[in-house]
Amino acid sequence: MNEFRFAVNRFVSQNIQTRANKENVAGTLGIPGVDTSIPLFWGIPFIQISNFGSIGECNDCPFVNWNTSFQMKDDFSWNKGRHQVKFGGEARRIRYNQIGAVVPRGRFTWNGQYSNNSMADVLLGYMSNSESQIGAPIANFRENYFGIYLQDAWKEGQQQTDFEPRSLLGGAAAVFRQTRRDREYRLCVGQQPQSGFRTRGYRRPAGTPKFPVGLPFQLVRDGRFGRRAFKSDGNDFAPRFGLAYQLNPKTVIRSGAGIYYFRDISNAVFDIVRNIPFTIRQNEVANSGTPNLSWASRSLKRGRQRLSWRPNSVSRRRTSPNGLSDCKRELSKDSSLEVTYLGSVGIHLRRLQVYNSAQPGPGNTNSRRPFTYLNGNIQTMTAPGHSNYEALHTRFQHRLSHGFTLLSSYAWGRSIDNGSGVRTTDGDALTPSNNYNLKAERGLSAFQFKHRWTNSFLIELPFGKGKRYLGNAGAAANAILGGWQLGGIITLQSGFPASIFCGPGNWQNNDTTCYADATGINPDLPSGERGPSRWFNPDAFANRIGVANNRAQDVTTYRYGTAGRNVLIGPPIVGVDMSVNKNWALRENYRLELRGEFFNLPNHPIFGQPGTSPGSSTYGVIGATRIDPRDIQLALKLVF
Repeated sequence: MNEFRFAVNRFVSQNIQTRANKENVAGTLGIPGVDTSIPLFWGIPFIQISNFGSIGECNDCPFVNWNTSFQMKDDFSWNKGRHQVKFGGEARRIRYNQIGAVVPRGRFTWNGQYSNNSMADVLLGYMSNSESQIGAPIANFRENYFGIYLQDAWKEGQQQTDFEPRSLLGGAAAVFRQTRRDREYRLCVGQQPQSGFRTRGYRRPAGTPKFPVGLPFQLVRDGRFGRRAFKSDGNDFAPRFGLAYQLNPKTVIRSGAGIYYFRDISNAVFDIVRNIPFTIRQNEVANSGTPNLSWASRSLKRGRQRLSWRPNSVSRRRTSPNGLSDCKRELSKDSSLEVTYLGSVGIHLRRLQVYNSAQPGPGNTNSRRPFTYLNGNIQTMTAPGHSNYEALHTRFQHRLSHGFTLLSSYAWGRSIDNGSGVRTTDGDALTPSNNYNLKAERGLSAFQFKHRWTNSFLIELPFGKGKRYLGNAGAAANAILGGWQLGGIITLQSGFPASIFCGPGNWQNNDTTCYADATGINPDLPSGERGPSRWFNPDAFANRIGVANNRAQDVTTYRYGTAGRNVLIGPPIVGVDMSVNKNWALRENYRLELRGEFFNLPNHPIFGQPGTSPGSSTYGVIGATRIDPRDIQLALKLVF
């Protein structure tokens, strides 16, 4: 049997601010260094003051996407004796079009590093950081994907059960994926040989670049890097193997292992179009000791630029060798228990890094960079990530019988990595603290939870016609008391991890993520002492150990923090959702259903993460909930 499929998918997403194309606020205020020539980026600049609420419109907006994918897939199946052979292939053509911006209206920060009070620094007029974007990053990426596979399943016996007494499954897939190229030649990538910096620029239809460059930058169009974001990797081979063995009529053991390659989202390499000469992001960091950054002194200089780097190497795809072992046992004719162990390893995982960053130290930040003439960072999107995951999963299922069904699942898991994604997740840092030592970033994954127990159930109340009670009830009594169902989902889960970041002030004197110091004290408090006003022991961390009065101005030796990444566990999750259903059979093909749904039924606060910056007013304090208070929904539906 042969099956052929062809599909087209179109996706349009527009995250545009209210004042876009209408109100040029930054231009009206006359803020220097903010590019106001693009109406799509108009709006309110972003102002952030430590220990106070922020004002302004979205930092990383607008983002507009027009994406189209074409897919052709062919599968052929052939049964021969006890063998079931399948083979086929797939081809995709992906068009990824995006306009994106980061701090297009400007982002201005006061952290209190001069007066030890952020609002006082505002009144003095001394800011600690100023960011903006020149030009518009625009991507018109094109990508091709080709894959083929071959699979052979062998089964013994002809039993009509969920599993054959013995079965083997073996197969392999081969994938070739061309990395993205830009249709309009907007990619501008760089090379850093010992002799200096050279970058290749392509034409842009709009003509004059927004950011013309001079020495030491050299723009060339000699095709030395090709047209793609990375060199394509053509040797992705993925063998897989599975086994199922029936010990007896009630017990089945299964096991499997394989290598899998994952497709990266196109947004992961979008930053490569943020480069000179068409656009650039400016980031000016004030001196730690002497104020030098204010509205008046903020310049239009092209300093502190963040260049996106394209390594001249093969882009290795994310790979995950993984395996599992599973045992399923029938406990009764209506219930079963399943126990599964799963382990996986992730290699060549994508993440953002910053090179040319300065090591902590006194004085001017730029003077400590490896390449001082760049006067800024080089942002890279490479694949240095590594992860380990293991989990034990149990699942009890009671199929609907006597008006009751239950599914109860418990999972214990542990996930460790040195970066949990391309973009930040639940407070994880976007880039490492020490970009030259990724081992220091190894810790619990941002999405890690140790325990999770989920129970879902449905109960048909035993009242009304045909039920245990009031089985002979009349039509009126049955209409009121019969046909009721109660359902619910109860979830108990451990908290997510969090990192401890430096508080207000310049504790590291460079422009990378600043972790605090661990003092050696256990941060976990007894359950009776733990609450939203003091979730963990604040003495477990300090901005820098040994600094008098805990003031950044008194730091004498700048260095990286010792606390590490994701060293704290946040509040657990206790969720109770319920539903009530009532059905009326009106006549043969008509049914009326009343449904009530109660989310967070006990109205119990499920707390968010605590503040994790020593010295701030929110340190150790939980200021928000993870989900909303009780939510009740009622619906009446006629089914015919």
